[in-house]
Amino acid sequence: MERAVLLMNTLNVSQKANNEFSHKGDKALDLSGKDSGIDNLKAPFTGIIKRIYASSNAVWLESLNRVKYADGTTDYMTVLTMHDNDVSNLKVGDVIKQGSVYFEEGRKGYTTGNHIHLAVGKGKFTGNGWYENSYGNWVINNQYDVHKGLFLDSNTIVKNDGGYNWIKTDSLVEEEIKIENTYIVQRGDNLTKIAKKYNTTVNELVRLNKITNKNLIYVSQVLKLPSDPIYFDKYIGSSSSLVDALKSLGEKSDYTYRTKIALVNEITNYKGTKTQNIYLLNKLKEGILIKP
Repeated sequence: MERAVLLMNTLNVSQKANNEFSHKGDKALDLSGKDSGIDNLKAPFTGIIKRIYASSNAVWLESLNRVKYADGTTDYMTVLTMHDNDVSNLKVGDVIKQGSVYFEEGRKGYTTGNHIHLAVGKGKFTGNGWYENSYGNWVINNQYDVHKGLFLDSNTIVKNDGGYNWIKTDSLVEEEIKIENTYIVQRGDNLTKIAKKYNTTVNELVRLNKITNKNLIYVSQVLKLPSDPIYFDKYIGSSSSLVDALKSLGEKSDYTYRTKIALVNEITNYKGTKTQNIYLLNKLKEGILIKP
């Protein structure tokens, strides 16, 4: 998963959020780079251009996938940038790779000096991308604090941080999060693959996570993982009856309990048939029948 990262060589906040000048009611920041010249901005994530507004060369970039926010949120993100002097190289539908230069400081539209007006919106691009607030300022939909949305590249030279508590990062990619007994779904995953990786079953993942469609999981979904499986004691008797074998081990053997046993051992439609019971009994004899 990509981290959403502010990628400029120099951080120089020339106008803060909710400023009386032109940001009243707006969480956007103006970024002016190292001096009065023109610095560039690299894409904070791999995204697709959803809209371009010519009057101020405003560009909306929506992440292709969910990204990690600086404050720990995981969601899609939309970034609005404004005032580049020339965006003729961009068009709606373009996919911009994370770390690629795609925007520059400029004076297009209502500006004072070269800068980039940058705003973060939580989630995907919606409507026409922005709305006019009660102060007459055009604000990105679902606006989000920039410093809470974007990490700051640790290689960035900080000239003026605006007084915000930026969270720095050395990496553009969020490391796979492995919390005990949980797993975050990655691109290309399916339940069969995850079950094999963690020595469990698809049915057990479905049960633990209350999944209604085992063929439908999504990137960044947090799945509970079962603890190490607990097995029944190995049955060493000669009975051909699953019920008798369970009883001899001092275990419950009623139909309801056998249905639970079947479910965690990859039988979803247990009916107590001879074939199903033999399958379970053989596992019991091998000492690999999982307890529900």
